[in-house]
Amino acid sequence: MKPVMFYVLYLITLPDIEIADHAMHRLVFSYKEDCIEMAQQLRQLKDPIIGKNNCVEVENYEIAVRIPLRKPKEML
Repeated sequence: MKPVMFYVLYLITLPDIEIADHAMHRLVFSYKEDCIEMAQQLRQLKDPIIGKNNCVEVENYEIAVRIPLRKPKEML
């Protein structure tokens, strides 16, 4: 199973300046250049709360799981 690579930008917004409630959004990009460009435009190359770098590479493994069949009425 080959992993699917993507880049994540965590965007932190403050919907209302009157309330100290932050909202966190997760934006996913296929290309690192696109992610970095968006982070630069939004001035969030680093996470403002923790200070970690944004646009890090993430591996996603797609796993297919079979749904079990229902038991026949005779077995219930």
